[in-house]
Amino acid sequence: MRFPRLGLALACALASFASHGAADDARRAIAARIEAQLAAAAAAAPVEAPAQAEPAAPPGPTPAERGKALWVRKFKDGKSLASCYPNGGRRVAASYPLYDGRLKRVITLEMSINQCLKVHREPLLEGTDPQTMGALTAYLRSLAEGRKIAVRVPAAAEPRFEQGRRLYFTRFGQRNFACASCHVQNAGRIYAEQALSGAVGQAARWPFIRAGQAVTLQAQIRDCLDRMGAAPFGAGSDEMNDLEYFLTYLSQGQPLKPNTPR
Repeated sequence: MRFPRLGLALACALASFASHGAADDARRAIAARIEAQLAAAAAAAPVEAPAQAEPAAPPGPTPAERGKALWVRKFKDGKSLASCYPNGGRRVAASYPLYDGRLKRVITLEMSINQCLKVHREPLLEGTDPQTMGALTAYLRSLAEGRKIAVRVPAAAEPRFEQGRRLYFTRFGQRNFACASCHVQNAGRIYAEQALSGAVGQAARWPFIRAGQAVTLQAQIRDCLDRMGAAPFGAGSDEMNDLEYFLTYLSQGQPLKPNTPR
């Protein structure tokens, strides 16, 4: 049996959307800034970064294949994760994260999975565990591959978007870096023999596949914060969810390309 709150949230998210005021203005301004920075980086250092050989996939099932097995596994009550979502989960990932107006919180894809498990009295999963949640998001997002990101930021959600934007541009840790230091101000520059990716588009490509494991967007952000010498926000915390909300909306309209080797 589908739980009603998830169905209602998805119905709202899949509806057509228009401009979202301040959030839309911020997205366009940041996208233009990144585009200009990428062009400047290319002009300053036209030599391409050294080609990185794609790591060979380890033997055994891929993360998405492992995730599919978990997705269709029957609960004690005979249901499955697939039963919690419209069309068995096809196409829904492009609409996450969602804003829940009743809870006044951002709801991520991982949270929706755990909500399903909770309703069916199954053990909850660690939000950044690559073997379980990572594999599940690899499969669920593969069911929406090619779909354009369609995240809504209604007026009531703009404080959450703004909090995510503020956190993204705030300097943290011993190195005094912000997420934007690398992915906005220095997008396209070479660091550790790799070009720093721009913030726009990053949310379309997760989970990232590293050493055969699926790394969620929040796990990647936590890893970056750790390398900055900052104490990472907890997975599923309001801070991390708001960061994901902001970062995903920057990629609004871009097609999902999950399970990118990294």
